[in-house]
Amino acid sequence: MNSTNVDVLADEDFHSSHSCLKFIFKGKFTEEASDLSTQIWDQEFKSNPDRKFILIWDCVQMTGFEMSARREWIKCMQELHENIDKIIVVSDNVLIRGSARLMLKLFSFESEVFSTYQEIAVAYPNKFFA
Repeated sequence: MNSTNVDVLADEDFHSSHSCLKFIFKGKFTEEASDLSTQIWDQEFKSNPDRKFILIWDCVQMTGFEMSARREWIKCMQELHENIDKIIVVSDNVLIRGSARLMLKLFSFESEVFSTYQEIAVAYPNKFFA
């Protein structure tokens, strides 16, 4: 799915036993963008109910977010948390990284927050992130 504020990509090559969904946030993350992307997220998880997913939140191009969009996002995470294995966040913006960390503390799955893709490449040398 491609939209003005968020793209959602599936990546089967990241991890052999997990599916991967990559969310690329662009500009301000709006409630409309949250609704569209959580629908895709929900459909993907429900079509693969026995799989665990790694989610990548690419926030490099994100400039901010609406609180209503964040609330919708957390609601989706609460509903689908059993299928989430790990969330990886990348953003060079300290406020966005901090907000992501606060959201992720609500859940028990593994998560990592990075400033750059170079940091991810060091942590995952055999995986492709772009």
